[in-house]
Amino acid sequence: MSAQSLTLLLYPTPLSVHRLPPTGDNLHAITPFLAPTTLINSLTITSSELSLIVPSATILPNLQDLKTEAGWRAFKVAGKLDFGLVGILASLTAPLKEAGVSVFCISTFDTDWVLVKEDKVDEARRVWQNVGFNVLDC
Repeated sequence: MSAQSLTLLLYPTPLSVHRLPPTGDNLHAITPFLAPTTLINSLTITSSELSLIVPSATILPNLQDLKTEAGWRAFKVAGKLDFGLVGILASLTAPLKEAGVSVFCISTFDTDWVLVKEDKVDEARRVWQNVGFNVLDC
């Protein structure tokens, strides 16, 4: 699969990115919000933070030191990406960089996701289509 043959699927659901201190209590409190979904839930834990991405309509409990960045939309690279592929994210983000579109990227075992602020979705779609990517609504 070449970068130019990529298809991106735009999901309609707004997403929020949350940050919490990486404590066991916080992990326990958010675990009920990680049920399988047709969109994406993402949890990343490091020694310095716990990052959670869920649909914006998700009401999290009132947690101390919760920071939220709302208003993201997800573009998913369609299909499964082989681990040996090189430059997929670079090919997706470079044209957006030139257009001044900020991104938040997530990689799963199967594919890559590029989150774009809601007010930049149309611009991201246009930029990607201009460089030869297919962009479809889900």
